[in-house]
Amino acid sequence: MPTARKRSRRQSALPRDDRTRAVAAALRIAADEGWNAASLDRIAAEAELSLEALQAMFPSRAALLVAFVGDIDRGMLARAADVDGGDSPRDRLFGVLMARLDALRPYRNAVTSIARAAPLEPATACALVMATRRSLAWMLAAAGISHTGIDGALRIKGLGVIFASTLWAWSRDDSEDSSATMAHLDRQLLRAEKFLGVLQNIATPHARTARA
Repeated sequence: MPTARKRSRRQSALPRDDRTRAVAAALRIAADEGWNAASLDRIAAEAELSLEALQAMFPSRAALLVAFVGDIDRGMLARAADVDGGDSPRDRLFGVLMARLDALRPYRNAVTSIARAAPLEPATACALVMATRRSLAWMLAAAGISHTGIDGALRIKGLGVIFASTLWAWSRDDSEDSSATMAHLDRQLLRAEKFLGVLQNIATPHARTARA
């Protein structure tokens, strides 16, 4: 049983915000032992929260993952603010997707573990599919590409295929500069360029104005 001093030292190292602590605890467990080990009671104990406090924030493990996806969305959007609106749609998408992978980098082991386990948990898989769809819309928006209407829905689906493939490559990329991931993403975007549409059809009015 940990001593009061050990508990105090560990507690001071934890994020102060309960929500952040819960998400961080779940990701640590997933990275170290696999997502299946991240039970609700284990997450609560790791975050030094009561089960009641954890349930008040996250009614399920799936809800916790959805919150994590939202955190990554915000991290991506902050990084993608530097994407040049005057670049081609393909180059803008490249910059945005790499910004997302940069936001995910500290959690690569956890993300890989979750990706392997989620298909075996229908509720978790469904929640992640919906959260990822929202993320894809934000990726297109950050790249100045329309994501509404029928054409937008098709672009979201196409980008989903590209991102899933790139995420797989990223999870296996041990290079320090992510060169293998970037090469893979560049190839995927080149192949999908016709599907995503030509410049004048997919750029939003905001992006066109930026280039003018």
